[in-house]
Amino acid sequence: MAVFAAVLLVGWVGYMVFGDLGPLDSLYMTVITVATVGYREVAEPTTATKILTIGLIGAGVGAVSYAAVTGVEFVVEGHLSHYLERRRMDRAIDNLDDHVIICGFGRVGRNLSHNLDDEQTPFVVIDDDEGKVEDAEAEGYLVLRGDATEEGMLESAGLDRVRALVATVNSDADNVLITLTAKGLRPDCQVIARAKSEENEPKLRRAGADRVIQPSTIGGRRIAQILTRPVVADFLDNIGGGGVDYTLEEVPVALGSELAGVTLRDAAIRKRFGVTVLAVRHAEDQRLDSHPSPDVSLEVGDTLVIMGSDDEVSAMRRHFVGH
Repeated sequence: MAVFAAVLLVGWVGYMVFGDLGPLDSLYMTVITVATVGYREVAEPTTATKILTIGLIGAGVGAVSYAAVTGVEFVVEGHLSHYLERRRMDRAIDNLDDHVIICGFGRVGRNLSHNLDDEQTPFVVIDDDEGKVEDAEAEGYLVLRGDATEEGMLESAGLDRVRALVATVNSDADNVLITLTAKGLRPDCQVIARAKSEENEPKLRRAGADRVIQPSTIGGRRIAQILTRPVVADFLDNIGGGGVDYTLEEVPVALGSELAGVTLRDAAIRKRFGVTVLAVRHAEDQRLDSHPSPDVSLEVGDTLVIMGSDDEVSAMRRHFVGH
């Protein structure tokens, strides 16, 4: 399109200069020449205008042919469908709210994506590796290709609207930079960072990470648990992620909830829904009460950690949260 527009501009100016024609006549001559329709010329041609006409015909036909061939290739090779899919994905990302940004689609990022997808938690992936971006797209995930350490990339992923950001690229140095960038743009954003090396955990915390996860440490602790407490390990395998027998869940005490201002005894949660309240995080001081007394009073902003079957937990959430 740019080449074609340039051809029209050259012809328009050329006929005014070499053919001594007005602007409208020059444009008319340019259009009928490039279009090769063969209408009558508005003035007696001169040597200069003949040469100009020959050049315009060649350039015009070449520009149109090139545009046609490029357009066919664009459609046939899938560029059009990819472009439309990219536009759809960008609009979907712009509409996200209270979502999670996953920086890095490696082993940890991939497993995290699977789990968030299972929990129907909205998220967007950022990775600068084309192969990993294609893998994420094949899974049906929202994904952006780029450097997660750049402010513009985090803003494109909706950092101002996120629930949390997870820095899980392969380099601890990049995770530190991602954390600094995210906290610089939005200090109240929750940042969870992965540390490959134990010595880098303090650096990530100083950079602003709210939580630092070391997969190697967690894996070692899990193996030790299987070896020394196999029954406990088997029990934990069935909870926390939609297990067959039990599941763990959080239930917030929202404004207007019937839980606000009452004690655990008066709420009669176990009697009404069959679930067990394992802990209460108090909003006032963020203290986690792992052995809540029946007389503890629940306030707006508190969060209950409960355990029960999927049906029991779902029934309680629907009653107090609405979903």
